[in-house]
Amino acid sequence: MEISCAQGAEVLVRLAESKSRRLTPLQVQKILYFANMLYIGENGNTKSLIRNKFLTWKYGPVVRELYERLKRYEGTPVSSRAFIDTVTIMDGEDKPKKIYEKEFKVLKKAYEIWGGLHAWELVEISHWEEGAWQKSLDKKKQEITDDLIWDEYNARN
Repeated sequence: MEISCAQGAEVLVRLAESKSRRLTPLQVQKILYFANMLYIGENGNTKSLIRNKFLTWKYGPVVRELYERLKRYEGTPVSSRAFIDTVTIMDGEDKPKKIYEKEFKVLKKAYEIWGGLHAWELVEISHWEEGAWQKSLDKKKQEITDDLIWDEYNARN
């Protein structure tokens, strides 16, 4: 089931905090994009993890709504308090609500793969010449489509 960008970002931030780590807004945006790509890839391009659309911005894929929520943090670590008004998919510190187990699993996998990377490393990965961000940029499109994300998933695997 699709979740909001805030719900996905909250999970990523809470996973980091549970390991005494912190993520900047740029890291959250990129890891959320990669989680969305995993979800689309693992589900055969039938639906997205994130209901909000990723846009082609200078430093890679960005969800505008999440940018607006986190811009006050600039390059500093995001606190889970940024999501106090979000309907959480979590049921406890590191467990999802039953109906969100699949979504949580993909977010956790993305965090485990990319959560330890510096923001600029994540930007570089998202700028891959065969990736959806670059192809959207080449087509002068603002929105990164699920079809392009699906193509990126397949090209990377």
